[in-house]
Amino acid sequence: MEKQSSENPRLKISIYSRLHLTLLSMHNSEYRINGGLGFAIADPHCNVSVLSANNFIINDKRTYPLDNDGQSKLANLLLIEKNNFNFPNAAEITISGNMRPHSGFGTGTAISLACLEALHLLSKSKPTPADLIKASGRGGTSGIGIHNYFSGGFVFDLGRKASNQSHAPSHTIKNSEPPLLLEQRPMPDWEIGICIPSNIPHKSQAEEREFFQRTCPLSAEAVYATTYHALFGLYAAIREADKTAFCKVLRTIQDCDWKKAERLEYGQALMDIEEALYVNGAEAVGMSSLGPSLFFLADNVAEIIKQMRIARPDCEWLLTHPVNHGRVLHDV
Repeated sequence: MEKQSSENPRLKISIYSRLHLTLLSMHNSEYRINGGLGFAIADPHCNVSVLSANNFIINDKRTYPLDNDGQSKLANLLLIEKNNFNFPNAAEITISGNMRPHSGFGTGTAISLACLEALHLLSKSKPTPADLIKASGRGGTSGIGIHNYFSGGFVFDLGRKASNQSHAPSHTIKNSEPPLLLEQRPMPDWEIGICIPSNIPHKSQAEEREFFQRTCPLSAEAVYATTYHALFGLYAAIREADKTAFCKVLRTIQDCDWKKAERLEYGQALMDIEEALYVNGAEAVGMSSLGPSLFFLADNVAEIIKQMRIARPDCEWLLTHPVNHGRVLHDV
């Protein structure tokens, strides 16, 4: 491994996706809002390479890169942080890998945190996770991605205090306190299949906002049911490494009001893929966050992926597993 140049320092950070199983408190609660559970996975993943520079430059080499607006917002986020700390240099950032934006993997959160952390490290600053989370503006709706970035594994959070705020996607919530972490622990080493539909468009930020506005608030009864399945079902199954129980509850969660509403956004096109997965032997199929990416568990995930690559070449198919550590820092 080469030593960093003191004149033009650089570094690389490897970051990982997260699967978000469901949000919870999506009703008019007197206690807390949002909350949810999910876990980090090894693939899709990205590498964020950062080189000290005079100006902020974003080179997104992924097949599905950030659009111009996304790159401008990221550069502006970093410029604000540079000015706040009077860092001497900006950074040239190169993003590579197979994490797609707006596909349910928490890509925006992970990339924002990696770029902010790299900016600090290049300037010999040592921020705390809380510092980086606050600077990123992420985690307003869910704490899964912000905690997975640093530690990986399974995360269960209790959202934020209810303060007469309407339910909204994370990118619209600014200057809020971070979600209250209930539990973070290693995830059992289960094989997981990933399906990323190429012909089902992801939701734009405007479409996400509109979805929240017309779907929330849910009834209290619907939220209580989802929370019961999440706590006594998913969480207990993970604690006991009971894959059969996990699969049973994951199927049930898909028909709870919040996750069902998210899935119905994609209509029959997504249902057809889900049905084909079950026909080919999947034990349980879930949609991560607001999708459209699906994930599934089975006795032989690799064999199902092999079959589905033939049956549905219009999707990207990956074999992955949970990752129980956070981002990896490399000297280059």
